[in-house]
Amino acid sequence: MIFLLGTGAAALLFAGAAAAANAFFTRDMPISRMNSEDISIMQNAVFSTLDAARDGESRRWENPKTGAHGDLTPRSTFMDAGMRCRDLEIDNSAGGRNNRSIYTLCKGADGWKIR
Repeated sequence: MIFLLGTGAAALLFAGAAAAANAFFTRDMPISRMNSEDISIMQNAVFSTLDAARDGESRRWENPKTGAHGDLTPRSTFMDAGMRCRDLEIDNSAGGRNNRSIYTLCKGADGWKIR
């Protein structure tokens, strides 16, 4: 597992080499128009949504300073290998770019990770 939410979702948690490797794939995605504050707000909203929202309950994140925003909707919850997993629909917008993707994340001892 890697600690990021894929290129289609605007890659929430890029770090170092992972960010460089994925830069090509994200150049037309909202993440390419987000600053570090946008990403931090989105990341916190993702984890909060995964931890507390019911399936089908959408939560919105927004940075009023930049206009970046998105909607997060858990679609299903299930157990896999003893971990709580959720399918999360992520619909983000920033700088005129929009993207909607669905990712499966599982929560282990070290937090939520993409499956």
